[in-house]
Amino acid sequence: MKCPNCGGEIGRFELAPECKHCGVNIFYSQQERLLAEDAKKCELEFASFRILATKLRAAFIGGPVQIMRIVAMVTAIGFIFIPFATVEAVMPLFSSKISFGAFGAYQAFSGGELEAMLNLREYVPDAFAASAAMCALFVLIFLMGLGVFVLLVLSFINMKKTAKASCGFAAAGFALCVVAAGLGILLPRIVEGSFISARPGAGAFACAAVFVLIFVLNLLVVKKNIMPVVSETDLERVAIRKKVKAGEIRLEDLPLPVLESEEEREKRLANEAASRQLADKARGGERNG
Repeated sequence: MKCPNCGGEIGRFELAPECKHCGVNIFYSQQERLLAEDAKKCELEFASFRILATKLRAAFIGGPVQIMRIVAMVTAIGFIFIPFATVEAVMPLFSSKISFGAFGAYQAFSGGELEAMLNLREYVPDAFAASAAMCALFVLIFLMGLGVFVLLVLSFINMKKTAKASCGFAAAGFALCVVAAGLGILLPRIVEGSFISARPGAGAFACAAVFVLIFVLNLLVVKKNIMPVVSETDLERVAIRKKVKAGEIRLEDLPLPVLESEEEREKRLANEAASRQLADKARGGERNG
């Protein structure tokens, strides 16, 4: 066994609490060393947490633009439930209806409406082709909205790059909404004269409006170059932690604190000064007593 303070060799049967070489209490010196190592680990590990928290705050609640992006995304989720158009087939002993919206799509799959409509494609090919096109447009618009949502969730990784990609998805979603709105208006004329009727919905117009809002908000993020302000000291701590994990630096060789910004140094000195004042007051009170 070696002394944790001076490194001197201590025999197995030497039971004295103090080191025979330097006189330091071995137990307390060992505890102090372990506590110092724990403090260094905490300092380095919490730096990564602070950086992540800073990025999350900047991406989601760092300003009015970021908050509005979340509001726009929630609004977009609500708008996909508004039907883009509704197609209904009415025949003797048979009726079926499909609404091109999130809730209508669920009903079509779960209630067998989709299969019933597929069976009519030979009798009304034009109406079936127009309905299939509307269905494809709705799926593509949903995928564009899903892309924007995923990019919003991942925006803390790189706000500028994800905002640029979101602009692309929003522009594509807007174009698809315009096509869907036009097809929804033409759909009643396409199916006119058959046993199938159709009526347009407001879903495409609503989604087009929210895609425009998403595009503008993400463009503002790019133009204003909104980025998280990360402490340089924390970045250095993260780099040191990687070197410690790689074995390039030993934890015991690092000072305590490992790194200290000017602000942190001033705060520490203020706390130490306050502690000394309290200790002086306590000693003064004991002497007066």
